Amino acid sequence: MAVANPTPPIGKSLARVDGRFKVTGAATYAAEFQRSQLTYGVLIQSSIANGRVVKIDISAAKSAPGVIEILTRENTPGFKPYPDDLTKKGAPGENRMPLQDDEIHYAGQHLGVVVAETFEQATYAVSLVRVTYQAQPPIVDLPDQRAAKTATTPEKFIGREDLQVKRGDVDGALAGAAHKIDTTYSTPIENHNPIETYSTTAEWETADRLLVHECTRGIKQLQRLLAACFGLPVENIRIICPFIGGAFGSKGFQWSQTLLAAAAARLVERPVKLTFTRPQMFDSAGQRARTEQHFTVGADNDGKLVALRHATTTHSSPVSEYTEPCGNMSRMLYSCSNVDVTHRLVKLNLTSPCPMRAPGECPGVFALECAMDEIAHETGIDPVEFRLRNYADRDEHQNKPWSMKNLRECYERGADKFGWSKRNPKPASMRGPDGSQIGYGMATAIYPAAQQKAGATATLNKDGSVIVRSATHEIGTGTYTAMSQLAADTLGVPVEKIRFELGDSAFPVAPNNGGSWLTASVGPAVIGACGELKKKALDQFGHWPDERELSSLSAPIQSEFTAEPNKDEREKFSFFSYGAVFVEVHVDVFGQTRVRRATAVYDVGRMINPKLARSQIMGGLLFAISTALFEATIPDQATGRVVNANLAEYHVAVHADAPPKFDIDFIDKPDPHMPDLGARGIGEIGITGAPAAVANAIFHATGKRVRDLPITPDKLI
Repeated sequence: MAVANPTPPIGKSLARVDGRFKVTGAATYAAEFQRSQLTYGVLIQSSIANGRVVKIDISAAKSAPGVIEILTRENTPGFKPYPDDLTKKGAPGENRMPLQDDEIHYAGQHLGVVVAETFEQATYAVSLVRVTYQAQPPIVDLPDQRAAKTATTPEKFIGREDLQVKRGDVDGALAGAAHKIDTTYSTPIENHNPIETYSTTAEWETADRLLVHECTRGIKQLQRLLAACFGLPVENIRIICPFIGGAFGSKGFQWSQTLLAAAAARLVERPVKLTFTRPQMFDSAGQRARTEQHFTVGADNDGKLVALRHATTTHSSPVSEYTEPCGNMSRMLYSCSNVDVTHRLVKLNLTSPCPMRAPGECPGVFALECAMDEIAHETGIDPVEFRLRNYADRDEHQNKPWSMKNLRECYERGADKFGWSKRNPKPASMRGPDGSQIGYGMATAIYPAAQQKAGATATLNKDGSVIVRSATHEIGTGTYTAMSQLAADTLGVPVEKIRFELGDSAFPVAPNNGGSWLTASVGPAVIGACGELKKKALDQFGHWPDERELSSLSAPIQSEFTAEPNKDEREKFSFFSYGAVFVEVHVDVFGQTRVRRATAVYDVGRMINPKLARSQIMGGLLFAISTALFEATIPDQATGRVVNANLAEYHVAVHADAPPKFDIDFIDKPDPHMPDLGARGIGEIGITGAPAAVANAIFHATGKRVRDLPITPDKLI
């Protein structure tokens, strides 16, 4: 008989199915896998940022205790090129193969690997390596005139989104605008600092079969990359990654340490483990680029936008053309007939940039939402009311209707929950009992709702358990739990009967974990595979079988399914998620800012698991507070080396910096054009808009408009 499921798991705040593994230490992360005869690799890195290597003297290092072998350009295997589609114009990661020439493009560039019996022995041996350079002065700052000579105007973001967009007559509209602002906002270089640093353990099981334990959110991509670079069939490469200790945009691209670890393992004919130190997270594998964003905005006397110009200047490295797409949301977040969005890219001798949580949207919406606050102040209109007057009822960039948009309700519910009506609109007018200046600020949040191709298999075992598999990832967002819920809901069985497995390149295809598309992509594949499994079971038994009936099976029942985005829907509609963020800040006499309250309401489609969703948004908001008030990577102007490459001097928000309570709410209406789920992505929208809400609140508290992040006390005194 059929197994009834009286409490469908979709929409329930179930605890993480992998939670116990994580808190007890049973979850195995990349650096924790042990292999027989394991050796340890440590990177040799450049100490200069621009020039070339003349000589690498490894004689002292090679005779150091425990050293097995040293990989440099002299004995590199000569990698084959990266796959073309991973290095197309603007793709994240680097287009230069490691150890293929003597050119130095940034400090920390990988020059080789020392392999020893222990990590400590390898680390000591690296200190004995002597590198002779022919150095050139590095270019490390956007205003540098030498950098300006390299400026380009990239056409596309990762080959997809237009970066140079214009509609209407911006100059003409500005000339007749009743109110105008003309100002520049800047954001610093920022670095990913997940708890887990990068780690690779590479083992050649045979001469042409490679096993890699890697913290990566691109299992299938890394498999294909290694196969191409070593000239092997894809099926000869296996990537294992069951857990990732955070990523925030890192761990997804073709940085060189994985290739080098695999090459070193082939050289020594033993497994090699290569794990980053914390400082190496700052110079070896990506960062968010610095941005300068010039806004010119005009409005009429009714507070209606008549013109918006958003000009971004950002940077890449000499071996990358990745561009931070700051202006993409300015094309369509508000209704405006005259819009000009441009992006300008210069080459600096800094680590190649890459996506960091909400790439483009985080710095870009910060600047846009501060500009909206400034023009609202110029017109004398309440910031919420100003946004409502400029509400976009359709995507004016793509000239499409939205798939679904409940942003008005986000504004209204958020303002009501926060108590926005109690705000005295005059800056520097509100004081706390302790004399601190109190400010209320708000901003809009927005993030694209994307979907990618994904596959899954489902297997019904003789004991009644169901194993569902997909080559997707768990970066802390709750993939194991959400996919288990979707499988249980589709089959009508308890969640306890489901075992969802991921993190293995041998499983069905899944996209990189990024762009907040994981649930919307893998979820339909899981639903499809479980739907097919249920049909097979019904065909065989006439109902969902019990364990007695299953015990008679000669083999488990299996099914598979591949889900793809609906092209017709994607062509007809514009897909985004939205939110409204309200914060209260207190600024003391020393310029120290504390966020005392945060209220945020989001329209992200259907809720799969409210507990997981709230966790994601809370993390995003804390990340946003960190972005607004603390985070900045500082390169030395003379050497190009990062001077605060540690968690003592690269400040991130901690528990003490969080408000006592995050008031987070969701509209929870299924998007009718998102297939199967009605759910849109949640992971990245939490950081968008919120830094601007903090900055706008600081202006309201103090009357001082700080346009350069982070807003540190020295900028307020």
